[in-house]
Amino acid sequence: MSRVDLSTEAKQTFQVVGLLATLLVIGIHYKSDIPDSPVLAESTSNELWQDYLFGGLARVAVPIFAFAAGLFYFRSGDNSLRSHRSKLAKRTRTLLVPYLLVGAIATTCWLLVNTIEGTPVQLNWLGYLSVWLLHPPAEQLWFLRDLFFLVLLAPAIHWCVSHHKIGNWFVGAVLLIWMLEWQPFPIVQGWYLINIETFTFFVFGCFATRHYWAFESIGRQPLKGVTLLTAGWLLLVLIRVLSRPDFDIWYSRNCGVIDLLAHKTSILIGCVALFQISWRLRSKWVLYWSSASFFVYLIHEFPLRAAIEKVCEKFVPVEYTLWPTLPMVIIVCFGAAYVMNRYAPFFTGLLSGGRVLPASNKKIPPAESPQITKQATR
Repeated sequence: MSRVDLSTEAKQTFQVVGLLATLLVIGIHYKSDIPDSPVLAESTSNELWQDYLFGGLARVAVPIFAFAAGLFYFRSGDNSLRSHRSKLAKRTRTLLVPYLLVGAIATTCWLLVNTIEGTPVQLNWLGYLSVWLLHPPAEQLWFLRDLFFLVLLAPAIHWCVSHHKIGNWFVGAVLLIWMLEWQPFPIVQGWYLINIETFTFFVFGCFATRHYWAFESIGRQPLKGVTLLTAGWLLLVLIRVLSRPDFDIWYSRNCGVIDLLAHKTSILIGCVALFQISWRLRSKWVLYWSSASFFVYLIHEFPLRAAIEKVCEKFVPVEYTLWPTLPMVIIVCFGAAYVMNRYAPFFTGLLSGGRVLPASNKKIPPAESPQITKQATR
């Protein structure tokens, strides 16, 4: 029988998922070398390791973020137009405002950096608005832009998913389109209006609101089952790397049938495995720091990446900068979240759409409390 809502354990697990996925996204953005040849023998071990970890395993991050966004969007309210208007107002504060603030900071810094380096960018006010609003230099913001457009489409998505005659067919068709990596939405200022991956997993999140019981079943699997599923995930990513080292479907089409199928299947299995792993990592300490995940997601890219990579390149060959920069960025970003939350809570809350660290990790509020669930539900 279906649960009427997610359990406390499942909500907390999604908090941990958000933390782990954020760390994976940082790794994706700080990759410093990847294979540029389809021939395995022509790739270095450094290239292959970076590709395996952050071109393969880490690719579950965006899908599971989108899935959680869809799940928590549709789990509340009665999905009437009035309910959708209320949710749109909330997402304006928790998605659009952070997007605009971080985008403005990144765009301004980008112009300043280019001016300092002697290559000033000539933009009129319309050009500045175009960069700021549609494609700011902080690359991670594409996901927030996608989510906001998905919120605008949410009434239509819910109707399609819940319609008794076409619901299952609609979800199946979306899955097929994603598996084939067909991008049906147009490119606007260099980014797809909505990437098919975020659209697909947002739809899956809507569909999952019918099956809350499944999260309990998945999370409570015995350790042997979790180990086998995780091993399958690792193996599929390995197959993809070995079959096509220069695999790339990010606004390109460097892939074949086998490696594309391995990649997509690894994401589906990896999302489940990551949820199972996160179920076992729940603790006060992890939940405390998971509350900073969204803030870290917002600040980890440009201009921070440009500054840290400039420093590291003086001591480490460019192709190896991932390894020292990754732990450095994680420490700096979570440290900044702690300091900003303590000394500038208003600005931190404004920048991150109300997502802030609890006052202390010694007394973590229950999962139902907004401080714990805010990142996942907003």
